[in-house]
Amino acid sequence: MRTRLSMDKVQLFAYFIVLPLLGSAVLSQPFAYASGIPVPYLDALFTAMSAVCVTGLSTVSMDVYSPAGFIVIMVLIEMGGLGIVTFISFYLAAPKRKLSLVNRTVVRDFFSEDVEIEPRRILLSIIGTTFIVELIGAVLLYGGFRGAGSEQPVLDAVFHSVSAFCNAGFSTRSDSLAGFVNDPWLPLAISLLIIAGGLGFSVLADVRKLFTKKLHRLTYHSQIVLIASGTLIFGAAAVFWLLERNRAFAGLPPLRQISAAFFQAVTPRTAGFETVSQANLTPASNLFTAVLMFIGGSPGSIAGGVKTTTFLVVFLYAIRGNTEQNGFNMRRKCIDTATVEKAFSIVAKSLMICMSACFLLLISERESLMAGTVRIFDIFFETISAFATVGLSLGATASLSAAGKAIVIATMFIGRTGIFAMALGFAHSEKERYFEYPSASILIG
Repeated sequence: MRTRLSMDKVQLFAYFIVLPLLGSAVLSQPFAYASGIPVPYLDALFTAMSAVCVTGLSTVSMDVYSPAGFIVIMVLIEMGGLGIVTFISFYLAAPKRKLSLVNRTVVRDFFSEDVEIEPRRILLSIIGTTFIVELIGAVLLYGGFRGAGSEQPVLDAVFHSVSAFCNAGFSTRSDSLAGFVNDPWLPLAISLLIIAGGLGFSVLADVRKLFTKKLHRLTYHSQIVLIASGTLIFGAAAVFWLLERNRAFAGLPPLRQISAAFFQAVTPRTAGFETVSQANLTPASNLFTAVLMFIGGSPGSIAGGVKTTTFLVVFLYAIRGNTEQNGFNMRRKCIDTATVEKAFSIVAKSLMICMSACFLLLISERESLMAGTVRIFDIFFETISAFATVGLSLGATASLSAAGKAIVIATMFIGRTGIFAMALGFAHSEKERYFEYPSASILIG
């Protein structure tokens, strides 16, 4: 059992290690840059890992890349965004290979489907959905970029559609989407792509079946995801509008303020685009953004973070406690103790990873901190952004030392693979015991 567990994780990790290494080798070539002069290899590796982990952080300005360089980054984003699906395709849905109990449990956690029946149909549906949504998004974005005078509107439209749906946050523009803060349509189209990519493929499938009348009502999981996501988006938009209406949004007309607040509520979970620079927001908004980044998207999606349902279970259980003998009630259903324990474990492990990475960055960037060019909160924000694969930054990325870049690369890798690896661990955690240790009590709180 231990060998099988290690092989499950090794194959997953290998995909997210080999792909960035190959990508960094390509991004080290002169053709990937507008000037024909490659950046140092560590910066190329940083960008490749950020693309594969659909993060969006970059140590160099995006305007240094040529169209060929952007295409390479876009391919890495797509392969990274569908990385979990690719992993399952090669490992779980291989011809004449039955899914083990462990694998069925893991995949069902991510896709809420009976994968034992038609695993390849599910995988093809996911890949087909991805390309269809991205194509529609590119068509919607094309007019906006062409109207803005883009020299390469087709590339800009396709790149931003892929980046938005995969929740990557990479842009072909050095200022992200700041030039479109007064545009009523392009930020909205980007927001819809981010939301679609962050809901999860099983939820998108349920919504499609509901509209085609193949499903009379949404599954319980889809209901919870939509309620949690809607509450977070619209609640966060209201908070950002209240905090920034007289500050970062002060120069905008009332309707543009609302659209800017809506976009700011969507992008931390977990895309990383900006219509208003994160550095121009109030400290309260930045802290609230960090919380949204940590929560992330929903299970079975391309987004990062601990996931909306995990946060909801932890939040409600912390307030209510046990309302039933084996769990607590949520919308007339009982959430069992095993699910609660899994949610708390994921949040606790994620917090420990973020704290450890932040501590290491405080050591590696001590000179910048002492000089005052970087603040402690900037490091904290950078850590959450890297772990949750968001890509928002307060400016610390460009000034990172070599050690700091390596730490952020590792944090992005752990953030992208860690939650799935934890799921594998939980799937293997149930084993037969022939004895029990005596119980004991300790003081808590």
